[in-house]
Amino acid sequence: MAQLVRSQLFIAAVFAAVGFLSGCVTTGGTRIDNVPMYGQPAIERPAALKLADDAFIKTASEGIGGREKASVAWWMEGDKYMREGNLDYAMRRYNQSWLLNPNSFRPYWGFGRVLLEQGQLDESIKHLEKAVQLVDDEYQKVALLTDTASVYSVKANSSPAGSSERTKYFSLANRYLEESTKLDPTYPNSWRTWARSRYFEGRFAEAWQMVNAARSRGAQFPPQFIKALEEKMPEPK
Repeated sequence: MAQLVRSQLFIAAVFAAVGFLSGCVTTGGTRIDNVPMYGQPAIERPAALKLADDAFIKTASEGIGGREKASVAWWMEGDKYMREGNLDYAMRRYNQSWLLNPNSFRPYWGFGRVLLEQGQLDESIKHLEKAVQLVDDEYQKVALLTDTASVYSVKANSSPAGSSERTKYFSLANRYLEESTKLDPTYPNSWRTWARSRYFEGRFAEAWQMVNAARSRGAQFPPQFIKALEEKMPEPK
């Protein structure tokens, strides 16, 4: 716990010292540090900000024991802001995590989560798929696959009924959820996500199966979801 507090204090100090420079350029009225990878490669990074990036990388790496450890620390800060609902600050920390280690799956996962909350489904999918390609942590992969499946399910549900696009995205959601539950059958959020996805897909009997699987693993559902499912199909006895 003490080490975590020291890391958080260090991150705050580094951000105060050099992090503010990354927000000096805007694109379309949006701070460039609120855009994944600072808009690169489409938006060229100005020389002054490249120097600021180098200073940040040097300071952060030296303070936490190398670029990889520092990247994880900044990603964790991004997750903290995500939990608080502060998408701008979350994106800024994920960008700093990416600067420190652009080959890590974590910042791309963060980008995808923020973009989903912003309703940018296609961009969210792009970054989540990048994270899936890079993931090298079996423990984190379970949650990453679940998050990616969730976005595919939302994308499918927003597609026209009966369309090939809808079928394709539900198929991708089911594939990732199947993989996630095989990797760790005890992770409740995979089953909870699958229940919602099956409901959207109109496969209500299977949705109930996933609800029961999720409940047996300690997951809870909003009452309005269960009510909506019951209206489509009473719970099998």
